[in-house]
Amino acid sequence: MKALFCYSRDKFAIEEMPRPRIKKDEILMETTYAGLCGSDIIKILDPEVKKPAVFGHEAVGRIVEKGDGVKGFEEGDMIVAAHHIPCFKCHYCLHGNHSMCRHFKDTNIYPGAFSQYVKLSKEHIDYTTFKIKPGVNLLEILFMEPLACCIRAMDRISFLKGDIFAVVGTGIMGMLFVQLIKLMGARVIAIDINDSRLSLAEKLGAEHTINPLKCSVEEKIKEITGIGADIAVLSVANGNTLGEALNYLREGGTAVIFGTSKDKNMVEVNLWNLYRRELTVTSSYSADPDTLKRSYDLIAGGKLDLSPFISEVMPLEDFKKGLDLMLQNKAYKAIFKF
Repeated sequence: MKALFCYSRDKFAIEEMPRPRIKKDEILMETTYAGLCGSDIIKILDPEVKKPAVFGHEAVGRIVEKGDGVKGFEEGDMIVAAHHIPCFKCHYCLHGNHSMCRHFKDTNIYPGAFSQYVKLSKEHIDYTTFKIKPGVNLLEILFMEPLACCIRAMDRISFLKGDIFAVVGTGIMGMLFVQLIKLMGARVIAIDINDSRLSLAEKLGAEHTINPLKCSVEEKIKEITGIGADIAVLSVANGNTLGEALNYLREGGTAVIFGTSKDKNMVEVNLWNLYRRELTVTSSYSADPDTLKRSYDLIAGGKLDLSPFISEVMPLEDFKKGLDLMLQNKAYKAIFKF
């Protein structure tokens, strides 16, 4: 079968590799579409990540082979699958920290979404694989795992209907947050330096938008809210965005670190300010089986508008082009058709 091997940030090659062999409780999926995620890009750019490798974890495809022990799925079914599964019984899982589970970190689809065929284990079938209902847009359901990550982040914070969220960064994850927050009955202030993306955020539900290059974020948020934002979701998290958020949050507010780079990213924090204003800084990484199911249901139910993010669908041979478009912020999501 064919698979895309990454050798470096600039070198990719489609090569032949053995088609996976499945056991009686496994499924072989022929990939139809695969999406390029920001976490894939981090691995591609990171010289410490072992290469060559086949990356990718956002996959939609057709079952071409299933073991005799597999129930609930048939050959020919269209499915969407995610990659990590928690053990549900370790110390981390029992505390709700599923993405910190060692089993979660060690599990993955094989060999990766950027391949002609993908093998799904029994655990993947039981917890992270969903049969796609007739009429569901295959390109939209590809966003199941990214949206599930946002849902889990929302689960990890406390808020009330009508609360005001500042969403920092209006890339694909920020745009998903804008719509999800609106669905959950809260209000959104979108923050980005790209005016065209801010315009789209407004169309998708943001009540206010702020370009930090044009005004003071803190002053504008205080002007809009009177007391400050209840929650700041940092889909772009660094010393500047976190430091700024700790100034424009209301007393008792929460900053959620949702995405950041692996490079050294230090910020000085005034602990007295954190203490006396009762501010909370938390983070959320990845999804879990429950949020994947809820994400599937939201997308299949047509609850979000994902059409603005489906602009670049290309053959796997154009992988470098898709990567460059995302690195240059010219595409929200590169999707590859097999």
